[in-house]
Amino acid sequence: MLKKLSVLLIATAMLTACSEQNASQVELSGDQAGVIGGDLVASGSKIAASTVGLYDSGSGSLCTGTLIGPNLVLTAAHCITPNSNKLIVYFGKDLKNNPDSALIRKSDDAIVHEKYNPERGEDTYDIALVSYEGTTPAGFVPAPLLGNFSQVQKGTKVHVAGFGLNWAWGVKKGAGVLRTTELKVKKSLYGSTEIMLDQSLRKGICSGDSGGPAYLEINGKLHLLGVASRGDSLPIPLTPDCFILSIFTRVDAHADWISKNADILN
Repeated sequence: MLKKLSVLLIATAMLTACSEQNASQVELSGDQAGVIGGDLVASGSKIAASTVGLYDSGSGSLCTGTLIGPNLVLTAAHCITPNSNKLIVYFGKDLKNNPDSALIRKSDDAIVHEKYNPERGEDTYDIALVSYEGTTPAGFVPAPLLGNFSQVQKGTKVHVAGFGLNWAWGVKKGAGVLRTTELKVKKSLYGSTEIMLDQSLRKGICSGDSGGPAYLEINGKLHLLGVASRGDSLPIPLTPDCFILSIFTRVDAHADWISKNADILN
C-alpha cells in the first residue's frame, strides 16, 4: 500500500525539505543519531574530513554541508534563513554531547542561488554557499566536485552523510551525530539539475541531513556529486518519513554558479 501511494503523492509534489525541524519537533540526541539506518562516521575517515554540521541557533534548525574550499561550505538554499546571523559551522562528529568549541566556526556570509524556488516539482536550485570566520581546523580538507556526470547511472552506489534524524516514525529523534550510509541512484536525471536516490531499504537522509553530501568514490577518492535537497513525506498517520526516496541537487549542473560565488565570498 505504501509503495502504491508513494507514486501518487510524489507526483503531486508531496516532497518536503530535509531540514524542517526545531526544538519542539526533533530531539537532538547522540544516541543512534544521524542518517536513517546509517553508521557512525569514523574519526579521520574521508567522509569526516569534508562533512560539516550547520546549526542555526536563532531558528533552532539543523543542516549539513560539505567543505569545498578554504572557508567555504556548500549546502542547501533552504538551510539559509534570510534574517539569521547565528549560523555556526561545526567540524566535529557530535553536535549534542559536549561539542568541541575548537571545532566551531561562525558563519560570516552566505549566498543562496538566485533561482531557488521550493514550489517547483523539479530543478528547484536548492543550493547555497556559506563562508566562515577563522581558519579551517586541522585534519579537514575540501572535497573535489564531480565534473563528469556521465559516470552516474541508475544503480550507481553513492555515499550520503549527515547530522539528521535516525528515526522518523512517530516520535522523531536522533539528530546531532554524523552518520553515513550507502544508497543507489534511482533516477540519474530528475529534471535537468537534480538526481533521485532510492531509500526503500530503510536507509537514507532525513530531517537535519539537508545540504549534506552525496559522494561518488572514484579511484579511492570521494567526489561531491550532490547536495541533499528533499525527501518523501506521506500525510498518513503512523507512516514513516524518509523511507522512499531523496532528491539531491547536482553540483556539476551548478559548477559555474559555485565558481562565481566562491570568488565573491573569498
